[in-house]
Amino acid sequence: MRMKDCSLVKPEPWFGSDRKLTKQQQVLTAIAALVVVNLLWGISFPTMKALNEVMAQVLSPGSQMSRWSLSHQVALSAWMIASRFLLAFLLLAIFLFPLVRSTSKNEWLVGGTIGILFCLGMILQVIGLGSIPASRSGFLTSLTAVYTPLLSSLIFRRTPTGKVWLGAGLAVTGVLVLSGLVPVFGLGQANPDVPRVPINRGDLWTTMAALFFTMQIMVVDYFGKRLRSAYFTPGMFLATVVVAATVFCLTGVSTDGSGLPYSPQVGTSWWSMFTHWPFWILLFVLATFCSLISFLTMNRYQPSVSAPQAAVIYSSEPIFASLWAMFLPGWLAGLSGIAYSNEKLTVELLLGGLLVLIANVVALWPQPLSESRSGELAIDD
Repeated sequence: MRMKDCSLVKPEPWFGSDRKLTKQQQVLTAIAALVVVNLLWGISFPTMKALNEVMAQVLSPGSQMSRWSLSHQVALSAWMIASRFLLAFLLLAIFLFPLVRSTSKNEWLVGGTIGILFCLGMILQVIGLGSIPASRSGFLTSLTAVYTPLLSSLIFRRTPTGKVWLGAGLAVTGVLVLSGLVPVFGLGQANPDVPRVPINRGDLWTTMAALFFTMQIMVVDYFGKRLRSAYFTPGMFLATVVVAATVFCLTGVSTDGSGLPYSPQVGTSWWSMFTHWPFWILLFVLATFCSLISFLTMNRYQPSVSAPQAAVIYSSEPIFASLWAMFLPGWLAGLSGIAYSNEKLTVELLLGGLLVLIANVVALWPQPLSESRSGELAIDD
């Protein structure tokens, strides 16, 4: 992608000037902001699960989404993604209209690229979940912490420091433990509650999803140092809506609800879910906290750290998701009238979370000035 006016000097950001901060302070601010982003993303896991169940009950009362065909599951997820980011874009246009109005052509193009990569990653992740356990999906997705420094080395000729590699390895190990895929404290077996499913195409789809997420991180990293990264958000949201809507159409699922399992009457419209208030409440939470605030913050602050460091920070998302899952599902179940129980605190969560925390400390520990000039902590490379 060629940018005619792509300056190497980062312009004044839309909110929160960095000019009065030292580089070290900019990095620390960015780290804190990205941790908050992961905290908000963690809310999305139980909320999306609840929203999917609400949508499934509206479309096909008495059915379980897990028993739907893969095409219907993908269609349901694509419909939810399109609705979520369309609402997020509308909220952005209403409350932050000056940002949308002053977004340049290049920023629209970069934002659109980010949205395409992000949405394709999410759709592939959903397809993969059709044939592999959620724990394995989470682990494979966490490999972005490894893919990002690898691709950075190959594409940008930037060799991450040993501490970043160590942090990436610890992060992946932490997610592996958190997922219950490895034995804990020498028990001799992994979590028995995790299904044993042979390697299949779901692993390939999920690995491809992780690669799309990796490319998303790298695009934000590269162009965020040259353009106003907060202004990528409008294009990202619109592109996500377009891709998700296109995927829904490609599934061949009719909007009149024909072909849905266990439907009491053929012709239950997909549009009917917009008349249910639990759908709107859950969608508003996803659009506001997990999309508008989180992605605007991500786009704004990720360029202040290196892409490999950002990938390690993002590996903390499953930790926050697990913490939210210990009390949020019960509240969501009462709100939306679905069966959804809270999860329990486990040894895997404690140990895996500790490893991911250590990984972040290792990867983000301040570098000497001579090392930061190589690109690990610099924001103007």
